[in-house]
Amino acid sequence: MRQIPARFLTVAILLLSATAFAQHVPQTTYRPGADAPAWVQLMYSEGASYEEVRSAYEAYYADHAFAKNRDTQFYKRWMRNAELPASQVSHAYAVAHAEAANRLTGEWEEMGPWSYDPEVAMQFQVQSPGACHVYTVEQSASNHEVVWCGTATAGAWKSEDHGAHWELMTRDLPLTSVYSVAIHPLDPDNVFVGSGSGQLWRTTDGGLTWEECGNSTFQGADRWYRDVIFSPVVEGAEPQLFAATNYGLFRSEDGGETMLQVASGEYMELAFHPTDPSICYTIQLLGESTVFKRSTDGGASFATGASGWPSVGSDDGQRRCELAVTPADPDRVVVLAAGSTANGGGLYGMYQSYDAGENFEFMCCGNGPGGPWEAGTNPNILGWSEDGTGDGGQYYYDLALDVSPTDADRQFAAGICVWRSETGGSDWSLNGHWVTWAGEFTADRYTHADVHDIQFFTRADGTVDLWVASDGGLYYSADEGDHMEPRMYGLHGTDFWGWQSGWRGPDVMVGGTYHNGTLIRNADLYHWGSDEDSSGGWLAELAGDNFRGFINPGDATRGYHDGGAFRFTNDRFDRIDAMPFDGSKKPNTAYWFGEYGNLEWDPTCYNCMYSPVGSELWYSEDGGASWVLINDFGGEKIISVKVSPRDRNRIYVSHKQSGSLWRVHRSTDGGATWELASPTPGENGNNNNQPIYLDVDGTDPDKLWCVLTGNQNGHKILRSEDAGETWEDWSTATIAGQRVVSLAHQRGTNGGVYIGTTQAVYYRDAEMDDWLLYNTGLPMINVSTFLQADYCGGHIRTAGTRGVHQAEFYAPSEVLSGFMADRTHINLASPCQASPVHFSAVPVALCDGATYTWEFPGGVLLEDNGAEALVAYEAEGVFPVTLLVTDASGNSDAWTWEAMVEVVNEPVVPESGLSEDFNGPQFPPANWRMEVNGHAWEHAWDLIETENGVAQFPNYWVNTEGAYDLLITPAFDPTGFSEVTFDVAHRMYSSYVDGLEVWGRPGGASEWTVLWSAYGEELSVDDCYTWFWYDTSGTIQWANHGIELPADWTSGAETCLEVAFVNVGGYGNHTWIDNVNIGGINSVPEVQANAVQLFPNPNNGRCDLVIPEQAVGAGYRVYDGAGRQVASGQLNQVRTALDLQLGTGLYHVHVEGLVGVKWAIR
Repeated sequence: MRQIPARFLTVAILLLSATAFAQHVPQTTYRPGADAPAWVQLMYSEGASYEEVRSAYEAYYADHAFAKNRDTQFYKRWMRNAELPASQVSHAYAVAHAEAANRLTGEWEEMGPWSYDPEVAMQFQVQSPGACHVYTVEQSASNHEVVWCGTATAGAWKSEDHGAHWELMTRDLPLTSVYSVAIHPLDPDNVFVGSGSGQLWRTTDGGLTWEECGNSTFQGADRWYRDVIFSPVVEGAEPQLFAATNYGLFRSEDGGETMLQVASGEYMELAFHPTDPSICYTIQLLGESTVFKRSTDGGASFATGASGWPSVGSDDGQRRCELAVTPADPDRVVVLAAGSTANGGGLYGMYQSYDAGENFEFMCCGNGPGGPWEAGTNPNILGWSEDGTGDGGQYYYDLALDVSPTDADRQFAAGICVWRSETGGSDWSLNGHWVTWAGEFTADRYTHADVHDIQFFTRADGTVDLWVASDGGLYYSADEGDHMEPRMYGLHGTDFWGWQSGWRGPDVMVGGTYHNGTLIRNADLYHWGSDEDSSGGWLAELAGDNFRGFINPGDATRGYHDGGAFRFTNDRFDRIDAMPFDGSKKPNTAYWFGEYGNLEWDPTCYNCMYSPVGSELWYSEDGGASWVLINDFGGEKIISVKVSPRDRNRIYVSHKQSGSLWRVHRSTDGGATWELASPTPGENGNNNNQPIYLDVDGTDPDKLWCVLTGNQNGHKILRSEDAGETWEDWSTATIAGQRVVSLAHQRGTNGGVYIGTTQAVYYRDAEMDDWLLYNTGLPMINVSTFLQADYCGGHIRTAGTRGVHQAEFYAPSEVLSGFMADRTHINLASPCQASPVHFSAVPVALCDGATYTWEFPGGVLLEDNGAEALVAYEAEGVFPVTLLVTDASGNSDAWTWEAMVEVVNEPVVPESGLSEDFNGPQFPPANWRMEVNGHAWEHAWDLIETENGVAQFPNYWVNTEGAYDLLITPAFDPTGFSEVTFDVAHRMYSSYVDGLEVWGRPGGASEWTVLWSAYGEELSVDDCYTWFWYDTSGTIQWANHGIELPADWTSGAETCLEVAFVNVGGYGNHTWIDNVNIGGINSVPEVQANAVQLFPNPNNGRCDLVIPEQAVGAGYRVYDGAGRQVASGQLNQVRTALDLQLGTGLYHVHVEGLVGVKWAIR
């Protein structure tokens, strides 16, 4: 075993060995039930194919509602592992990586996340915030300040200040997944790290240099190092190293130089007796059972024979255990067994031995292994539920156990959540839930979902430290679990499944992550950043696995995540605000490289965007609130959508026709028509089955690139200079063996392109004949899932399994002007008061020192803020816009969008009035709009009459704290109109008071006028089922309301009017409105001959009822809003005075043979 300096490690390793380093952790399979779906049976079968399982999975969920469970979670990880194959670091790559370490340009730096601003996340009660997936943690016995941890995707990290700060120690190792760490009990610099599926590594100088353990034969096999420990210190003897792996149990007597196999098979746990170094314990996996083994010769050999160990039934599965020992009771061995019986899966049982592993007894829970689960008496402490009544969990994936070193009866066990026992394991209580707002103590003890390690450590002075490692990071307790705090600042290992940063706001970023929801950065707003812990950090939002992250290029205050659109805030403790977005139009995404769809913007309009949804391409002109279908390409899905920055009508789309056929489509007319632009089999090397990502040149719409993201050898990237008519292979031997997974063209260069692979970043332009490894400062293996140019700062950025990094461009870009507007179509007829058009510069230029000169023929410049401008358009016509951009060095470029702004004056509401039932696919409906101050109105559907659409405000889910949120009708000429009618469904929840108001505003008015309002019980509809919007267990009831429009608005003095439905949220219950009608007596004269009329209406309960003469003698009935008859009588004359002593509300008056009328009493 040779010592290798970290800087030259890459070359040396590859010259010595041809080992392939797998970068993922194998999974222990569950035992599927007989009634499990076919895809589950197939996935757990011997030699299952990823393609077959994926096909079966997708076919199943095409017809079944998705439900998260252990099998779907296993599938997700299994597929993720398929995307991160064993890395084969070639000799050429090794040489290039070593050379990159000495290059003086293009050095990469970390951009985060380094934490998730826990203080803010907990105050917001973000469901399950975290930042980095940690498998294991170890604290030095000889220096408690030294702590190491192993991560799932980002290698091994060391802290020298007890977890306050962390540093990556395996940057130049071919190592990402670290499952186990062992620190020499007498030397904190002597450390071993075990891969999740690779090699065992050793450092004797605290991580400055590394060496691979074992001889060449041992090094030639990849192993899952499930546990690595040292034997206890014995005077006169060097502690031995032990490793439990999926391919044998090993020990070393010479510090890892030689690894001796003690036993064959798969082993998962190791522990020494706290006071007798001759006794060692381990657990072996054997079929569907585990086997406890004990050594009495210091680990030289192991034997079975413990009585009381779990006996697994023929239909059971018990394939994983954790064991723990404690100096507080040295002969006690505590075991957490996970598995399944016919009565449920999760906790199989807690077992303990009081005689050093010779005999075990079942401690908990219930009367025997497995379910059925019951709170208190038989809780499933490995599941999701707060009280232990829920079945399942991910008990072969997340499992942890340890016992206090001061009190053997104080035990901690974990799966999804952390549980504790103060009674020696006979009963258990929840220590902290995986959801921040659940559980009595979670606010003080939160540790994220999916716990992989719980470790007690005792310092030399007797102080006890407790660490917890989970999918969300690393947590520490100084009081044995009563309080936990995050200690992960500096761990840079967020696994992004979606990511983007801003254009002129490059320090604004958002990304969906594996395990940790969505992480957002807003410049220096959040804490725990790169340079200091009080700024420049990231905040966790949402929860679980998120896939998307986009920033609006023209408005960096607007982002998009799996929940839709949102607006960043400027106050750290002010949560991001939801914005209108149709959730059914989120872009396609998947677990697989090459199938992450993107939002793509029209280069002239930052509220105008494309989204690939299934096989359809959709287009929005209002920031995603409503969409129109551009084209359905058929087949399975479309993924990559690119629009030329210089031609808004030139669109390219990659298309998965089927699993064996990917295509490229081109439109030259804004999506009206399409034609194929796919590489031929001869051009792509017969790789039609590989997913495709695209990018387009910054100035030439005919020039584009595509990467084939598969594992084929060669044909990694193709380019076309004739709009896809022909393609040439732009690959070379340098990247032939790489898996290319991302692509970014650097505009303002001569064809400069960056590609990201599952190992590195490369660069090439039209003047280079080969690809350059552009990797200085990046870890040796850095999965570069996303690439994006930052023209404002002059950087290329990448995001993937190790967070976000950036480096300076290979060469500067030439200045290219570019700009967008919030809209390019203006109708002077609606709304009544057209707001100024906002223009935003999006140039290829360094922001620092840049100047901007605008030209707006036909417009009136109201504000010029340099990179932004506000312009009013008051006359009809079609107008160009020009922007000259000049950088700090005097380089400049001007660009004109011809016919950019179209101004018309076209009424959108017919003279007969407005009628809206919200049954169409678009929301808000055409020409309606919203003003969002707390949350957006949404489109919803009646759960019983499923074709009946409604406008919904989700007060039950969203606390807007009394904000006024407006849903505004199109503008209309109110002359001759008399009233507004609408239906409302609402039921007051508890004592929470929500309100609904109706406002009106003529075109010349600056303020709205309140026309109607109702709050709380007044808004609540009698007999309406409280959860009418959630389930069908009750009946929805509607109330119809009518509002008389002021006469001075309808007499002809006003020519433009808007009406707004205003939600005033009190965090109570949802409000629905439907059937909005605006009309009047003059608009439907033919109805009056057969209609009932009330004068005045609305009124105070006293009015005149007028009927046609031919109806004299007919009977009348009055119904309330719930449809109950409240009055009746006979009409013996044309005009009858009514005073029925009815209360305030809306009533319906029916007369035999006539059209009824709504009666509003105030």
